[in-house]
Amino acid sequence: MDTRSGSQCSVTPEAILNNEQLVLPPRISRVNGWSLPLHYFQVVTWAVFVGLSSATFGIFIPLLPHVWKYIAYVVTGGIFSFHLVVHLIASCIDPADSNVRLKKNYSQPMPIFDRSKHAHVIQNQFCHLCRVTVNKKTKHCISCNKCVSGFDHHCKWINNCVGSRNYWFFFSTVASATAGMLCLIAVLLYILVQYLVNPGVLRTDPKYEDVKNTNTWLLFLPLFPVQVQTLIVVIIGMLVLLLDLLGLVHLGQLLIFHIYLKAKKMTTFEYLIKTCKEESSKHQAVRKDPYMQMEEGFLQQGDGALDSSAQGVKAKSSLLIYKCPCHFCTSVNPDGGSTAREADDAPSTSTLGLQQETTEPMKTDSAERKTEIQELRCPCDPGLPP
Repeated sequence: MDTRSGSQCSVTPEAILNNEQLVLPPRISRVNGWSLPLHYFQVVTWAVFVGLSSATFGIFIPLLPHVWKYIAYVVTGGIFSFHLVVHLIASCIDPADSNVRLKKNYSQPMPIFDRSKHAHVIQNQFCHLCRVTVNKKTKHCISCNKCVSGFDHHCKWINNCVGSRNYWFFFSTVASATAGMLCLIAVLLYILVQYLVNPGVLRTDPKYEDVKNTNTWLLFLPLFPVQVQTLIVVIIGMLVLLLDLLGLVHLGQLLIFHIYLKAKKMTTFEYLIKTCKEESSKHQAVRKDPYMQMEEGFLQQGDGALDSSAQGVKAKSSLLIYKCPCHFCTSVNPDGGSTAREADDAPSTSTLGLQQETTEPMKTDSAERKTEIQELRCPCDPGLPP
């Protein structure tokens, strides 16, 4: 996920910081996952799906004995087909709020948000960018630049927002992909065991009657048989197994996480805000004692130390400047207005007393304590899946 800079957001509130470069939201709102530009995560997802499907149905399932072959075709084929359908639906659906879909002209450029006029994009359930009245759980997504009903998160893997209109299709996409990965691992393990025990069991297809060399295998049976050596099959199998395991770990964690969210009746957005607030409050409590020790240490320094008042203000500033960089830490006003991926109220340098500088060097022990406190970072800056 993209992190954000508070000082930059105070000037350009709808901008996000991506790899230390300020990225503005698209002027034309995105309709769905196929709106240009396509995200490279989306391209990788479809490339992996095509590659695993080709390897599964063209290489490995044809090696199974007759009975297991037909079972694998039905079960694995059904799971892969179901995944393809729900994946396409999750990407194609426009998750925007109903009023946005009815009144919005997607061909017209969106206005640039002016924070000098409004504190939040959505106030009193009215979006100042989409210029429509929205539902209570609607959030304005920066990546799509539109209000999404029941906003959960913006998924880069389907290149679309996940909201109330397409959440269950997204959940089914993750669940079916996980099930497909498990089926593929089962097929690969069966082939591995049979190859070590009795390789002849894997050569039951009638096409193998014309193959005399036991070191030769046929791929893409039964339509387009291609003869390859055992080493090629082993290399392909290892690559597919590695890719399958990596995908299974990622998708398995994502599936468990969303099952947990459903049990708690929360969205990903709500979970991130709650977690960020909890972690921020914990770090404030942890930093309280070091702060007091630092201030007392400055006040007790003798003639050879730095000026106590100036150093006390400077140490206090280094603590007060801490701000959660997580872009999901939104400022929510009393009437409920908020914006997904919005960071407000960056601390003013004048109020923190940062103008008070000193030309004298700090003592080594004081500098180390100050550096240790300044290095505290928001632990809720997450790296989540679609």
